[in-house]
Amino acid sequence: MASQFELDAQNRPPTDHQFSYEIENQLAKGEMRSPTASYYYTFIGDYHSAITTYDIPISWGLDTIQADGYKTAAAISRIIKLAKDKNLVIISESHLKPQHRIFAKRVIDSLANYGYSHLGIEALTPELSFPTQLLDSNLNQRGYTLFAESGFFAREPQMAELIRDALKNNYQIFGYEKQQSIPDKDRDEIQADNVIRYLNNNRGQKTILLCGWHHAIESDELKRGRSYWMAKYLKDKTEIDPLTIYQDNFTEKVIYNEHELLDNIRAIEPVILLDRDGKVARLSNQVDIEVIYPKTKYINGRPNWLYKDNSYKEYTLDKEWVKIEYPLFFMAFYPEEQYDGTPVDIIEMKDRYDQRSLILKPGSYIIKVYNKIDSQEMELSIE
Repeated sequence: MASQFELDAQNRPPTDHQFSYEIENQLAKGEMRSPTASYYYTFIGDYHSAITTYDIPISWGLDTIQADGYKTAAAISRIIKLAKDKNLVIISESHLKPQHRIFAKRVIDSLANYGYSHLGIEALTPELSFPTQLLDSNLNQRGYTLFAESGFFAREPQMAELIRDALKNNYQIFGYEKQQSIPDKDRDEIQADNVIRYLNNNRGQKTILLCGWHHAIESDELKRGRSYWMAKYLKDKTEIDPLTIYQDNFTEKVIYNEHELLDNIRAIEPVILLDRDGKVARLSNQVDIEVIYPKTKYINGRPNWLYKDNSYKEYTLDKEWVKIEYPLFFMAFYPEEQYDGTPVDIIEMKDRYDQRSLILKPGSYIIKVYNKIDSQEMELSIE
């Protein structure tokens, strides 16, 4: 049951969420670049605007590959089978596609059963003087990210959920992003060195790294003709052969041409390709595994992948209870995170006729409605 809204001008959620009109204005004035705008759209649950504002094309010539001679298999089970005997797994994501984080969370959760206990996340702000190499040095003890302090991409609900679940599964989380420039060293080599520093302090521990886009490349391909990518530096400096997973080449695209396999295979869950011998097909020498994603379908304006299992349901707010002016953010928080955490889900409501809903699983929540001047909130329990 939900209690009646109470106006509360003092108890406001974090103010770094940008309404879509603010993002559009900053783009038009040149005050914000398209990648940043795309990320800000993900923070407010606007996936469609994110992928129509920025993206990268299909990489390393995979736009020409055909499905002839390949079979498909569910990606999760095959990845777990390959990863369980490894010591290092690198999962690459597109920072603007939260479905990649939902998938990565499933992999991370599953690998906890096979001895994996450390998780390095590029998205978290580093501080190398702490054992966790995190500026948010209490993250592992607190159990959730701070919206304003843990890291830029941790402001996106699915990234926050991934981290929250990993901590529940007893992962020790660490940061490895470049903290400062080092002469004659590229960002990727600095990232690799930061990972190695952490691994040396946790020898023999199974580790997963979550990175963005091409950092997972383990081949000799040079970045801008000058340096290697993170996975290559790691492989060479540690002599550990990581299992590298790339998610973006076979995910839907709008700005660039998307791969025809998305239409030809018509997957209903993330899959991978198998060769004629039933082994995972390595489609290039850049990474070990390419994940193929079904196209997003929208249910009342929300991406279908937000319904992670049958327990997730729509929650629609009674608009008659809303007493403050639109546009509004409708946000759901776990009670213990309501003052400083990242929303579990968020939607921007441009007017009272917007029909979208929050997507939530059973549990207790604080629902906040906010327009940067006034706010209302209610308690919500979903059974």
